[in-house]
Amino acid sequence: MRSVNTIVMPELSESLVMESVRRAQEGVANKEDAEKAVALDFYYHKDVDKHIDPWFSKATLNQVPSFPQKIVPRFAKARMMLYKNSPLRMINGDVNESYSDYSNKLNQKVREFAELSWLTSSMGLRTRWNERRSILEYDIIPYFKRYMVDGEMRGVSYEVERDAKNNRIFVFWSDELHFKYDQAGRMIQVNDGNENPYGVIPVSFVDYPQGASDVIRASIQIGIANTEIALAERFSFGQPVASGLDNATTLSMGIDKVMILPEGASFSFVGSPGSLKDMSEVTKSFANQTALNNHLRIKWDDSGNPQSGEAIRMLEIENLEARVSDIPIWREWERERYEIDRSVIRAHTGKDLGERYSVDFAEIEFPKSPQEERAELDWKLEKGLISREDLFRHFNPDISDEDLKTKLGEVDEAKAVETKATPPQFEGLRKLGSISS
Repeated sequence: MRSVNTIVMPELSESLVMESVRRAQEGVANKEDAEKAVALDFYYHKDVDKHIDPWFSKATLNQVPSFPQKIVPRFAKARMMLYKNSPLRMINGDVNESYSDYSNKLNQKVREFAELSWLTSSMGLRTRWNERRSILEYDIIPYFKRYMVDGEMRGVSYEVERDAKNNRIFVFWSDELHFKYDQAGRMIQVNDGNENPYGVIPVSFVDYPQGASDVIRASIQIGIANTEIALAERFSFGQPVASGLDNATTLSMGIDKVMILPEGASFSFVGSPGSLKDMSEVTKSFANQTALNNHLRIKWDDSGNPQSGEAIRMLEIENLEARVSDIPIWREWERERYEIDRSVIRAHTGKDLGERYSVDFAEIEFPKSPQEERAELDWKLEKGLISREDLFRHFNPDISDEDLKTKLGEVDEAKAVETKATPPQFEGLRKLGSISS
């Protein structure tokens, strides 16, 4: 299904682009963007009360504040395992130190971008050149409009700022054009010819067939349920109820006070018919079902013995399979983004980093028990796959070469002392006269 933020054009020219821009801005507050805005609120856990409060009266919220939970970012991090560990990016078969320097904060931004792409189904990443620091920087673009010609994306626009009069300012990019315009569709030139200096649109996109809207709905539902539980807890002692009293009667409550009621009057506490424990279990069921629908599982406590890495792997098998299905999407996006990065770097520095780009996504590692870890390290050491130096660095990755050399010397010295203190077995036989000198 085509997004409402896709504009189809017969051809790409400046006049037709501006006419499409004017039409596109009429639907800027569409439902698709509104749903994405809610998802972003819950992912960053900002202003989430406004999505819970409308379900309660003001009088109710005078008793307790709404109680939304921070579950959306946890779901997103657990589901998007592909960038849990930074991938290995290579140009012409080797790690390119220059590219690593230019894109030094890429991994941090990409993980956030991947989680949001899965959550909302569609997200853009802008590659930008920092002139002062001579490095690439990356901006996540949640709201954008794509312009299609003959079934191919030929342009994109998105909001960049507001002017002194609070008018919204947008930018348009195609392979040839680059200009800004305001919310009324009036063009603002950025250079003499409105030319794109990079020759490519500096925004790369990831599109999933559907987003994780059920995670957002579950978060809202859990926020409502937890607010209800907070109210039930507040009134767990019961609601005071009095009957048979007139307006002149006043009651003073307290365990150190005697309450005297008129004849025929009564006073009692009426408890809530619901069980707090049952309500909590229902709330958990919302989260559990949503997790299952997204190939995830939730562990609610740390009781029992710790599980082995293989046991955890078997429990995570569905999520691992989902990770495998993600790889083609993200490998293609990595190539697209690199070509943009390459063009931006070339435009600003004159350097061409090379065209043969590849990415190797890191395997997911599960925690091992101490016994499993020791057995693996012993096997690797025995087979010569790691050295003693590697073993030290496994437990202390930040150790300096000088400290490493000192530690190895201490170990060798301790072994020599131990060997000298424990003579070979035949020395005892020699003393018994069984072996001659």
